[in-house]
Amino acid sequence: MISADPTVILGDGKRLADILALAGPDTAPLILRQMELDLAAVEAAISPALRSRDWTAIRAQTHVLISLAGTIGADRLHAAAIDLNVAAHDRAEAHVTRLGPPLLSDLAHLRAALAGRDSPQNVAP
Repeated sequence: MISADPTVILGDGKRLADILALAGPDTAPLILRQMELDLAAVEAAISPALRSRDWTAIRAQTHVLISLAGTIGADRLHAAAIDLNVAAHDRAEAHVTRLGPPLLSDLAHLRAALAGRDSPQNVAP
C-alpha cells in the first residue's frame, strides 16, 4: 500500500516551499491553485486513458506529471510518470497495467497534500 504520508509524496517539502517563497505571498496561492487545477485535469484525463489504452493521452498526461512532479519535489510520482510514459511509448500493456494504479494513488495523495495550502508556510509536511 502506498503511504499517504506527505513526506513520502513531497519529501521534506523544501523544493515546493522554495518555489512558493520565491513567488511571494501574493503569487504563491495562485501557483498552488494552478497546480491543483493541473493535477486535477491530469487525473481526470489519465484514468480513462489508462482504461482504454489511449497511448497519446497517456503520454501527454505523463509529460505534465513529469514536469510538475519533478519541479515540486514529488520524486516518486516523477519517476512513476517517466516509467509510465516509456511504457506508453512502447505500448507495453502489461507495464501500463502494473504502473497505472500506483501512479494514480500517488497523484491522489499529492493532490490531497496540496489541498488547502495557501502559503509557503503551509507546504512543508
